[in-house]
Amino acid sequence: MTCRIGFDLYTIDHRLLSPDASLEFAQSHGLDGVQFLEPALIDPHLDPARLAAFRRRANALHLYLEVGISSPNPIRASRQEGREVAPSELALALAKQVAAASALGCRHVRAFVAGRHDRFRRDTPWPQQIAATAEVLRLLTPTLLEKGLRIALETHADLTVDELLGLLDQLDPAVAGVTLDTGNLLMRLDEPVRAAQRLAPWVLATHVKDCVLAHTPRGLAWQARPVGSGILPLPDILAPLLNANPSLHLTIELHPRTYDLPIHDPSWLAFFPSLRPDSLTPILRLANLSASKFANGSLASPETVEAIPWPQRDLEWLALSLGYLRRVAPILARIDSP
Repeated sequence: MTCRIGFDLYTIDHRLLSPDASLEFAQSHGLDGVQFLEPALIDPHLDPARLAAFRRRANALHLYLEVGISSPNPIRASRQEGREVAPSELALALAKQVAAASALGCRHVRAFVAGRHDRFRRDTPWPQQIAATAEVLRLLTPTLLEKGLRIALETHADLTVDELLGLLDQLDPAVAGVTLDTGNLLMRLDEPVRAAQRLAPWVLATHVKDCVLAHTPRGLAWQARPVGSGILPLPDILAPLLNANPSLHLTIELHPRTYDLPIHDPSWLAFFPSLRPDSLTPILRLANLSASKFANGSLASPETVEAIPWPQRDLEWLALSLGYLRRVAPILARIDSP
């Protein structure tokens, strides 16, 4: 089976393309599909007929279509809306998005629990946010079962792999799944190859990116790079995913900015209570690999990369990522995972 490679629309969000133009962009740039953040970005009214018509347009262009729903974390929703949002209220709102995804012909929906800062909030402990999210997902389960969809929770620089697997264990396996973001694993201090192996049976969707890690006075800085242009062992990460799910779509997601990982700060590390003393070793090994490549010039420094505005590098990064995946994808599914 030929691996299909698409992109997440967030990569070119700044281009403000219409839904139809997004499909045309994918086709004209040799991509096989588009992942949208939410159905409302395709049709604000979530009209089933218009969504079905959009699905037909994607089919006519031979493109796959994936979509997400809003975060099922009611504590995050309450903070964003400035009022208390009960789990039942959020589940009802998400049910409408799930129905819209069904009208689009999707069999799973991507979702993320929180932003990268939410686990570090002191007003609502992170375990409480996970528990509240699980309650919403349990309330949403009858709708997911009725529509024949699974919810693919992303490794979104929020949950660690242990936390994500613990959350999946609380859900009906008929509706539970994962969107694996290859780059984000390092942000939560998870060794990426082992993480991919553990999550592979659950993975329904992907965000494929590469990255680098730079040493800083506070610890590390993370930065995305085109797929195949960073320090991630991507064949070893992707092979177990494709072995577990040969029809898995590889969806490229890229973006600018660097992110701070202050691993020298004990108060920051305290937010990772299950972190073992040896867990940072493979992370630091990748950081040292980055440092050696910065030093010998085979990788540009994060500062050099960020000096180029994102609209001037997004298309090149997409093309590099697509070219790399086109070269390696045919052999990935034949690599036996442990």
